Amino acid sequence: MSESRDDSPQENWDAIVVGAGLGGLSAAAYLASAGKRTLVLEQHSVIGGSSHVFRRRGRWEFDVGVHYLGDCGPDGQVSRVLKGLGLQERVQFVEMDRDGFDTVIAPDLELKIPCDWDQLMDNFIVEFPREERAIRRYFGVLRAIGGGIDHSTSCASRRNQLAAMRRIGAKSSWMYAPHAALIGASGISPRIALLVSLYSGAYASAATTASVGMHAGYLHAYVDGGSWFPKGGGQAMSAGFADVILSHGGRIRTEVTASSVLIENGRVTGVELADGSELRSPVVVSNIDIGKTYRDLVGYDHLPWWQARRIRGFKMSPPYFTAYFGLELDLRSAPNTNYYVLPSWDDTANTRTLLRTLPELVTKAGGREPMAWARDYARRQISMVHSGTTRDPDNPRTAPPGCAAVESLSIAPPEPSVWGLDQASVDNGSYRENPVYREVKEILTEGMLDRVEQAIPGARASVAWSESSTPATQERYTGTNPGIGLEPRVSQWGIFRPGVRTAIPGLFLAGTSTTWGPGVSGAMLSGMHAAGAILGRDLDAEVRGGAVLADTRRLRPIGDTVDPLWVCTRPERKQSHPDPAGRRNGAQVDSHSETAGRRPTPTSARLVEDPAGDSQT
Repeated sequence: MSESRDDSPQENWDAIVVGAGLGGLSAAAYLASAGKRTLVLEQHSVIGGSSHVFRRRGRWEFDVGVHYLGDCGPDGQVSRVLKGLGLQERVQFVEMDRDGFDTVIAPDLELKIPCDWDQLMDNFIVEFPREERAIRRYFGVLRAIGGGIDHSTSCASRRNQLAAMRRIGAKSSWMYAPHAALIGASGISPRIALLVSLYSGAYASAATTASVGMHAGYLHAYVDGGSWFPKGGGQAMSAGFADVILSHGGRIRTEVTASSVLIENGRVTGVELADGSELRSPVVVSNIDIGKTYRDLVGYDHLPWWQARRIRGFKMSPPYFTAYFGLELDLRSAPNTNYYVLPSWDDTANTRTLLRTLPELVTKAGGREPMAWARDYARRQISMVHSGTTRDPDNPRTAPPGCAAVESLSIAPPEPSVWGLDQASVDNGSYRENPVYREVKEILTEGMLDRVEQAIPGARASVAWSESSTPATQERYTGTNPGIGLEPRVSQWGIFRPGVRTAIPGLFLAGTSTTWGPGVSGAMLSGMHAAGAILGRDLDAEVRGGAVLADTRRLRPIGDTVDPLWVCTRPERKQSHPDPAGRRNGAQVDSHSETAGRRPTPTSARLVEDPAGDSQT
């Protein structure tokens, strides 16, 4: 059994949560706060899912999946979930630049995305003065729909959806239309179409498939609600949830794999672990990949035929390729903004060609020779560039003084063949030794460094450490689909997306494949709503009314500063122990990546990967 298990484990629980991402942790924290004996199972040694961080050589810290959050102000959705658990003072946020929380960098253009709808339109009009009417027409629809959607409740039921549409008015007819349809109807030029489609990369669905409602809600959370980053990095949020769970009688077991959900007489009765042991509970919350939940943990034979057919037809979002760089460059006083970097204006001859070409670059990569695809991708693909050191300048763990940790990511194809692999090598981990795979990663890492240089001049000459992760990396660490859940396409958004309840009594869902969609706020809201469904309570309404379920006297005292990564690594063993001296800034934990290396020259990027997962030049 895992060393993280309790010395005298209880085999019967009120609720078992499988998967310690933010959705599962949110659900477990609310259940534990409500008095339910709750157990969380996590196969990794670190809880937090895509919110976790990793470190290299005690110098660099990188966030795996938290890039920024919208709507974290005092009355924001994220803050509300935390308030219901007494965490609002324990998990705090740094606000990014309100005049430009994102900055678009193109060959002949620099465009700031501000926290203000009017200013956003004005910024576009300054760059494209002849298209003022089209710009106002386009953003007018997004503003109306985004302002009429309540992320927590609007898509939770058909009744709530209709209420939101009534609030929005005539423009609500666009909610379930593809984003590309609004782009075309607005009459904006291909270059503006490309710029307004950049956030397709953030929620991993192209403008041709994502709904206007999805795009509007996502953008509104930042433009109206502000852009924020958690102090201490994404791991601080999972550390806060773990504090609530453990202090309220719950347990967390890491390095434990659930092999199946036990079902007797059509009802959930517990979970079987990979070692054959059984844990009993009338309630199981699955926070892992929705396809794996039904296919592997439950089995299609336990589902109505129509539901099994629907699940088999789910379209999952594409994954990412991410490159991590440790720069000997001081960015702590740089503007607190993220960058979207366009290498060129290619394929913008007309809007139709543009909207067709961008998705094809990724989704139709299958069958191409890996090196040819990689070179094309590295030359053309748009990337998001961000720095944890810039977003959280007071966090000394991200980089040494005078240095910065920087990440660059972009959507990538999931098919192993594109990377020169087969599925068997991904499943057994041998893919890391494949020379074609490593050469593809080298090409893409150099392409990502080009994007970083575009956003941060001087970066290429300052690289002291580099590392990258692929879809195979994510699959290796999570054991699930390498994307970020169900793709939020029109047919899988809003009321068409799965809720927290399932057809099997006692089985509930949490995570980004549910109604609340991708992102940190979507995951956290799904957990709160899953707990509410289990408890038979409207937790959203209670928390809006000021209710705090957790007993804050049990939580760590405010000001009791600990390293979030240390707290989240096998947290069951650290419930009552302070952060030991010397670990606050140097905890060494494996990551969502396999390749790492020192760069002997600014242009040399060949990375040699060892079997343990790290690599050196």
